[in-house]
Amino acid sequence: MTTISRKTIADASTSALRDDPELLEAVLDVYRCLDMFELLDALLRRAVQWSGASVALAWGSAGEGRSFRRAAASFGRDDPRYESIRKVRPETLREWFGDRAAAVKGLGPLATIVAPGIGQGPHGRVIPVVNRANQWAGLIWLEFESAPSAATCRRLDELFEHARSAVGHALLVVGLRRLIIKDDTAACFNRRYFEEFLPEELSRAARFRSPVSLIFLDMDNLKEVNTLHGHSMGSQTLLEVSRRIRNRIRKFDKLFRFGGDEFCIVLPETEWHGAVEVAERVREAIVSSTFLQKEIGGGGIAMTASLGIAAFPLHARTQKDLVTMADRAMQQVKKTSKNAVGIAEKTGEDENGGTTG
Repeated sequence: MTTISRKTIADASTSALRDDPELLEAVLDVYRCLDMFELLDALLRRAVQWSGASVALAWGSAGEGRSFRRAAASFGRDDPRYESIRKVRPETLREWFGDRAAAVKGLGPLATIVAPGIGQGPHGRVIPVVNRANQWAGLIWLEFESAPSAATCRRLDELFEHARSAVGHALLVVGLRRLIIKDDTAACFNRRYFEEFLPEELSRAARFRSPVSLIFLDMDNLKEVNTLHGHSMGSQTLLEVSRRIRNRIRKFDKLFRFGGDEFCIVLPETEWHGAVEVAERVREAIVSSTFLQKEIGGGGIAMTASLGIAAFPLHARTQKDLVTMADRAMQQVKKTSKNAVGIAEKTGEDENGGTTG
């Protein structure tokens, strides 16, 4: 959070803002937020306070394709609607809000997914959250039992207009964060983000009693590429491995370069047997064709990978244990056949394990 004086904002704003202490205070609250989702939450809370909206939702750009992630809601986590709005596609938002979203750029074509109880009220308003250059940061949905007054609508318009510069600042932070969490060599997420993301995903899974699977992947012969053809060709191979993996997983799955020639794939809401199917697709994608055909000629180099799987809560209940179990399953494959998929042993009395491939 940043420290911005009341005078700084007032001097840079219109006379209407200077003459309206409540609006000025609301704008100050927004300008104090450099985190985009905190900013959206501040806008939503103030909009509810002023408008008396019966339902209020805020989504922010997830920065992964064309999707929005829930930033704030007027109802709590125990509400059945809360999880259904965690991440949505723009076309889904348009389906929920119908013609009321038609004028909002970027919502895309009509889809068929509907979240119960969202966008069903008699009066509603979609408010885009944009910077001075009209760059999207998110949107807010307000639903009313009765139509809001013209004065209320004007007040909301003033708030969101004055928030544009703050939105611009938050977008810059979002851009910097994307650079920080990316692995430049493999064009996927890095280990720093893995250590941040996995605990959050496990916490969410525990709260909603849903599974999470982890695939730990190690390239079997990347060291040979580095030795025979140099580290530049090794880096090119890692980039191609990443591309092939990303083409075999879902949009909301996460691929991380764990280190060296190791990758981790986090599969939300996926049981171990579903993870086996994904791991087999990934393994087959790696062996499907040789690497570096154009770079070194001679038909390129055949590559294989060993993969280990562990699932929450079946095999482990903490981040550390989940990584350890998946790594252990992968190491067992490396010691035996390589180019296969290994499954961690279950916790408790039941036994399971072995390899496929």
